[in-house]
Amino acid sequence: MDQTKRVLRIKIHQPDAHYRVPFSYQRRFTYPIPPYSTVKGLICNLMGVKDESDESFIKIRDGLSLAIYGRYESLTKEYIWFRNLSKDSHISKFHSVNNRILDNVPQHPGGQMPVTIDVLHNVNLIIYIYHPDEDFLNRLKESFEYPSNRLSVIHLGRSEDWLVFQEIKWPVILRKEYSMSIRYFSWIPDREYADSDFISEDYYEFFDRLNANIFRLPAFYKINDNNQRIFDKYITVKLYEGGAFKKSKFYVDSEENIPIIFTKLKG
Repeated sequence: MDQTKRVLRIKIHQPDAHYRVPFSYQRRFTYPIPPYSTVKGLICNLMGVKDESDESFIKIRDGLSLAIYGRYESLTKEYIWFRNLSKDSHISKFHSVNNRILDNVPQHPGGQMPVTIDVLHNVNLIIYIYHPDEDFLNRLKESFEYPSNRLSVIHLGRSEDWLVFQEIKWPVILRKEYSMSIRYFSWIPDREYADSDFISEDYYEFFDRLNANIFRLPAFYKINDNNQRIFDKYITVKLYEGGAFKKSKFYVDSEENIPIIFTKLKG
């Protein structure tokens, strides 16, 4: 096995961020770091990928690996109104399609409900990206530096969660060596989803011994006839909150002192 690997490293700062935990509604919980689908969405936005037939999407789907690390300063809960503009919701509130008056006061159409949203503040992320096609990684680096093909405002999480690229570096050289700690929140993939080019034979033992909660994170989705996203590909991971573990061999970013554990999106 090669003793070095070349990868792309992206450092991101966000003043505020919310990475929604699926199926949380009246209180919307957030992951401490973005899931793979959120980072993949950022990449597709920057590269101008519009649908699954795009050549860049095929490259992402079939060969992209991600490793995500991060910290945040604090978490607060915001209390807001969510609006439902469906016809049934409007009638339930105003008793008529044509009415918008309630208690003699004109109001917004549709229904509404109070929602609490968890919001992270002063988020700092380090995202590592690997692809066996280095020409594609160079194109991806250029998309981060000069996002002229972007499809929307550059954000990560909610559309209002703007970001600052603090570093875009290629190549970053990872060297194989022993490590025994990760000082960030990070996703640690089950062996089935870990990029085999970056793990050693003792990875099974490492994953089983790691003291962390297991999650199934969404990776890819289809759009149904109602224009809804239906995720049909999930990745099993542990959410590691940082700390020490039994010494094991990894590819390590010596500049950041981080063992890099890549998740292959295709699995």
